[in-house]
Amino acid sequence: MPERANIFQYAEFDIDALCLLASSLREGQQCSCDPGQIPKSGSFNWVVKILFDDGVEWVLRCPRQDYGYLSEDTSALLLASEAATLRYIKANSTIPVPEVLAYSASKDNEVGIPYMLQSIANGSPLEDTWKNPGADEPNITHADKVKIVTQLGAITCQLSQLRFPQAGSLFESDGDFSVRTCLSRGMVLNERDELEDVPRGPFTSEHGFFQGHLSAFLQHAKYLPLGYHCLFAPIPTSTDYKDPAHHRMAVDWWNDFVAVQSKIDSSHNRTDYVIVGEALLEMVTKWTSMLSESLSIHDQQPFALHHPDLSVNNIFVDKDFNITQDELDQALLIPFEAGFRKALKACNPSSDSHAKDNLTEILGRSRPVWLLSRIMSFDSTADYTLFKSIWDSVGPPEQDLPEHLRSMQASDKYIALRADLAEDDPTDSQVAAEEAEYLSKDVQKRAIARKLTLVSDWSSRYRKGGVEKASLGEQDRCGRQEDSTLYAFEYGFKNGLGCCPNDHAYVGRTFMTGGRLTESPGQGTLFTSTEQRKADSAFGVMR
Repeated sequence: MPERANIFQYAEFDIDALCLLASSLREGQQCSCDPGQIPKSGSFNWVVKILFDDGVEWVLRCPRQDYGYLSEDTSALLLASEAATLRYIKANSTIPVPEVLAYSASKDNEVGIPYMLQSIANGSPLEDTWKNPGADEPNITHADKVKIVTQLGAITCQLSQLRFPQAGSLFESDGDFSVRTCLSRGMVLNERDELEDVPRGPFTSEHGFFQGHLSAFLQHAKYLPLGYHCLFAPIPTSTDYKDPAHHRMAVDWWNDFVAVQSKIDSSHNRTDYVIVGEALLEMVTKWTSMLSESLSIHDQQPFALHHPDLSVNNIFVDKDFNITQDELDQALLIPFEAGFRKALKACNPSSDSHAKDNLTEILGRSRPVWLLSRIMSFDSTADYTLFKSIWDSVGPPEQDLPEHLRSMQASDKYIALRADLAEDDPTDSQVAAEEAEYLSKDVQKRAIARKLTLVSDWSSRYRKGGVEKASLGEQDRCGRQEDSTLYAFEYGFKNGLGCCPNDHAYVGRTFMTGGRLTESPGQGTLFTSTEQRKADSAFGVMR
């Protein structure tokens, strides 16, 4: 059997038919597509190059099917919508986007796969030069960053001028463009495209848009895999640790911690997320009312195009850092707004100053919307931090967030919901088997993960009367007041094993409030004598 060509890494297709199609679009100009080339890929698409005899290059861009992120039907809709959006922007703005030469959302075509043929971007991806803080590779200068971000402000301004009467995704039919079902990440990723009874648009109001997304969020929280999302025990981030070694150690121990009692997809964690989702629903009413007042200047066309994934991965720049194709530092928000205002004046020289001020005010108030979009689509590893930021911006000013969460966890409504969701929890024997399989090779790690579970009051929530503040809620050495049910894992590891690996006794004194902890009500014995000795040794418990 002949060896499979590199180009077919993600899908097999008819190269000859592709070249014939490309040639026909350029009046018979001959071209080739090297089968030895290795496709470049992102999370959702892969691309290969087509070279014409006169030196012109195009790219074939196709959706990935190997990750299982999206159904075939959803992938087809996304491809058709993206092609329509690029064509609309190309025809109605000066924003540098690739030209769509041809596309097929279905595999029922001469090439044999869904595809988009488009012009190639000049320059190189911005990610090649714009590095994250602390990266070893050279970074671009601040002045060049300002130049790029100013251009992004101008691009955003142009997008804000492309307005529609409904919110959703753009499609094209016989040259006519229309808004149809919403294909945002919060609606389609992580199996959400398969959820039923989710309003998917098009939406005629901001409130309906957010309600639809929060409906998908709530159903996801109840019924779909939560991946690495654990509300009160978020996965450690590298910025919280002094070096990569400590971060890796913290991540390893986080994996141990969430493995005990299968925390992530447990009824406790699912109910936590439902509480967050329903609190966001209440806040959205107040929020969207405020947005609607600001958007009154565009009564007939209130919804603008926006880029759902603006990052260094999908921005191309030339050698002078001019954007050739389409997380900002705080210091760069000013040049972004300056570019936005300058472009707004150029786009609408006759517009009244009040309208322009309204648009820039909306831009300035966009952070809560960005936070909400991230938490609704699970586009973060720090969901509690995002939620707290939203709460601090538009939540009830008279109510403390931890107090609100404790009261919800102790309410009849959520106790009953947790009990209902618990019917799908694995049995005790299944949990024990999973723990044994994952942690069987290291008795000490298993013991520590169990002890952290015990002192975090993980299973003490959703009981009548709620969870009392334990002594581990004392002021820590960072001067921060923590609740026993909030950030239990991070509290122990960041202030002990994660950041201060030689100060285990501090962790022991902070967490081990009752000396030798061996049992948890309703759970039976958590520790064997061997595990207890290992845990006590690691935590430095003083007897």
